[in-house]
Amino acid sequence: MITGIVFLLILTIAVVIHELAHYFNAKSVGLDVRAFSVGMGPVLFRKMWRGTEWRLSALPIGGYVDIPGMAAEIGEDGKPRTATSGFATKNVWEKIWVLIGGVIANYILAILLFAIVISINPFYRYITTGVEPTSTGTIFAEITEGSAAESLGLQDGDIVLSLNGTTQPNTSFVTDTILTSDQLELKVTRDDQTISISTPWPIEGAMNNPNTASERFLGVLMAPEASNIPDNINFLQAVGESISFTVRAIPEAVTGIFEALFKTLTFQEQSEGVAGPVGMVQMANGATKAGLLPVLLLAAIINFSLAVFNLLPIPALDGGRILMSIVVAIRGKPLPPGREEMIHFIGFAILITFMVLITFSELSDLFTRG
Repeated sequence: MITGIVFLLILTIAVVIHELAHYFNAKSVGLDVRAFSVGMGPVLFRKMWRGTEWRLSALPIGGYVDIPGMAAEIGEDGKPRTATSGFATKNVWEKIWVLIGGVIANYILAILLFAIVISINPFYRYITTGVEPTSTGTIFAEITEGSAAESLGLQDGDIVLSLNGTTQPNTSFVTDTILTSDQLELKVTRDDQTISISTPWPIEGAMNNPNTASERFLGVLMAPEASNIPDNINFLQAVGESISFTVRAIPEAVTGIFEALFKTLTFQEQSEGVAGPVGMVQMANGATKAGLLPVLLLAAIINFSLAVFNLLPIPALDGGRILMSIVVAIRGKPLPPGREEMIHFIGFAILITFMVLITFSELSDLFTRG
């Protein structure tokens, strides 16, 4: 339940930001906006404000703005005719400005979310910089009162010199050793003194079942002695790193989308890293369990993916509409009435087919694994 709410919230915010950008860009070039809808399908709530009908619709799977002149009109004879008002009267640059607004908004939101995450916790910089986080050594930063560690004489701030013959073990090695070994040979340094501890593990009589991980609780809060992760990062630096990362990631994202589209429509197995609706819900589930920052990170990835996807020159997407506007400008005259609508309908049908097939594939894999 919580996972679904989190996923829908991320998606809804991304859609609202996207459509608001279309709305404001349309207004900035003097266009009216007849309707602004959050969601699709039957309208649950509507209110007129500043010449626009603001709607909340039943299906939380997208949204739209209704701008006059973006589609053919119906003439008095009942036949479609080329629009002669609104969007159709704008020059190509004004049309592109209106159409690209949503892409820009999702892209900026992605950058800000990436920057917020890595400025709060620089550990996540490995995503934007490509540098894997590493650490050496272990410090017992805090000892739990009444724990096995306290009974062994360990204190806050003890630095591990060696554990079972391994010098300067990292936190992962210390954790694995505690969970698997039956003897601890430990040396720590404290106030320029070296303290040696040798004990059967778990401590005899302290645990009922030494093979249970919860009963191998040493009772220490560990921290790396040295790490390539900075303690903090300036927000503006985080923004710069996020911009650099997203620019570098665009070619890979575009290639991945077209590859996924081709493989789905030709019934080939998808490459790793490609996620449809089911995969995104699963990622939302993992992020929700991990905490706020992973949720924000997932929101950044989704907004970036939406920005790149919508800019592709595929009919029905913003990029496809931009391409059609450029074609009309080069032709010097509009396409025959209904032609552009038919092209966008075909593109929409292909995209819906893609989503249905990739969802079916993910569900099949899920049930097979289950």
